Amino acid sequence: MSKEFNAFLADCGIKHQCKVPYTPQQNGIVERKNRSLMEMARCMVKSQAMPHTFWLEAVMCAAYVLNRCPTKALKSVTPYESSWHGRKPYVAHLRVFGCLAYALVPEQHCRKLDDKVVKCIFVGYNAESKGYHLYHP
Repeated sequence: MSKEFNAFLADCGIKHQCKVPYTPQQNGIVERKNRSLMEMARCMVKSQAMPHTFWLEAVMCAAYVLNRCPTKALKSVTPYESSWHGRKPYVAHLRVFGCLAYALVPEQHCRKLDDKVVKCIFVGYNAESKGYHLYHP
């Protein structure tokens, strides 16, 4: 709670509100968003009969999708659009969590008769590039 941090928040237009420790009910908006993310992740993992070890990837995938969906609070604007980029998000690349995916094997790692693709499972989106996160069982 330093003065520098409070000044940073004020410069960014963020209203900083503290709550009493161990009282999640005082932060209902965040608690509701966390519950929504966890319910989405649970549905994603269960619907594809994937092991629970993929819960983190499912939560990250759910957050990625939710940030590209319009919200009532922002009056039909997406968080992606209003907070970060100022333009509508591109959604044609969205895929179903746990679906079948094929990863291309670089030519340098293939011999003449080797497979050029590897069968994988889609588990999320890469935040730094246009790539996907794939799991190769």
